Amino acid sequence: MHIVIVGGGAIGTLCGVFLSRGGHEVSVVDTDPGIVEAIGQRGLGLLAREANSPDEVLFTPARAVTNPAAIKECDLILLTVKSANTLTAMRSVSHLVGASAPVLSLQTGLGNLELMEKVVGREHILGGFTFMAATAMASGIARHGGEGKTYIGELDGDDSERCRRIGALLTDCGIPCTVVQRVVGRLWCKVIVYSAINSLSSVLRVKNGQLLERMESIALMQRLLDEGQSVARAHAVDLVFANLYDVLFDACRRTGDNLSSMLQDILNNRSTEIAAQCGALAAFGKAAGVATPTQQTMYELITLIEGKASQT
Repeated sequence: MHIVIVGGGAIGTLCGVFLSRGGHEVSVVDTDPGIVEAIGQRGLGLLAREANSPDEVLFTPARAVTNPAAIKECDLILLTVKSANTLTAMRSVSHLVGASAPVLSLQTGLGNLELMEKVVGREHILGGFTFMAATAMASGIARHGGEGKTYIGELDGDDSERCRRIGALLTDCGIPCTVVQRVVGRLWCKVIVYSAINSLSSVLRVKNGQLLERMESIALMQRLLDEGQSVARAHAVDLVFANLYDVLFDACRRTGDNLSSMLQDILNNRSTEIAAQCGALAAFGKAAGVATPTQQTMYELITLIEGKASQT
């Protein structure tokens, strides 16, 4: 298959490596000329876990472009850009989307699916998200920070042949994937959990596992989860998981030695996903008349930290 990955960041690079190793043709679309040039020269790189040198990078073939108009057709589009870039990214590849080429969102944030629907038909969109951990080490090079399942599904909950086929493809390439019927509810669960992990780890500048070392940080994360769940219930979202506290603790332990993606962004003076996580939950709460003071505060704190970082 020819798979187009829109967004050459950590997750896009990691997915591209596995798909290319699995024998598929991979094209990466990114607006950063440095990323495109690096991939064009050497392919996509992954820091080897088992090699003579821990710094050894293994490369695999891939194509990269800044202008997706150069790509005439494909079989699948993976959208891995940050939420702020979703609308622009979708418009740039809309000519590739069709009945035989669906677009699969692998993003962590609320509102992306709705933005995608403004550009292409809902029937061409698949929802998804991943618990794989990745770190961008350099342009076109990623480090696999931890195992984690990927979940995909039809937006209407149907058990479709195309989802099963794409799920099998991802799994065969080393991206363990489960096809689910309530993908939107599961996405909300992940956003609620990671609104706590990402924001608090970024304010404290600690690894994910360290968030469980103090009762104060645990209590704060639980408040963030409680507010998020209240917002979801107000919007009749099926959250799937009965106990998000268990999901939170498991995520912190499983990625204990990792820096959250949001903290990585802050440390590297990049924009974060705070608007699509804490910001979105606060906005959905306001629309439903649900108070979200902790979510709103974390959104404002990270926004201030972002602004300070951009001035240095």
